Amino acid sequence: MSDILQRLLSFDRPIGPALVRIVYYVGAAVIACVVAFTVVMGFAALFSGNAGGGAMQLIAGPAIGAVAFVWWRFLCELFMLAFMAYERLVEIRDRLPDYSKF
Repeated sequence: MSDILQRLLSFDRPIGPALVRIVYYVGAAVIACVVAFTVVMGFAALFSGNAGGGAMQLIAGPAIGAVAFVWWRFLCELFMLAFMAYERLVEIRDRLPDYSKF
């Protein structure tokens, strides 16, 4: 537990990648819940006599959910690129010779 607290209080390593992963999973769960709710409401509309609206919800809900999931993944990967670039630049800096001695 102290390791987590030390990581939060120090600025040696960014905590952004972990936060992006948490936000990604929360967003994916929200998208899945919305799609499930849309499907349930589609069946409810279908059984209540609104065949056209119910069928449209059953078709469009999962399709829009799939597009939303791909878009959400894309946005989270964009944020991850910034942190990956930072880590790569740190690796490059560490491999360069120390010119301050000259």
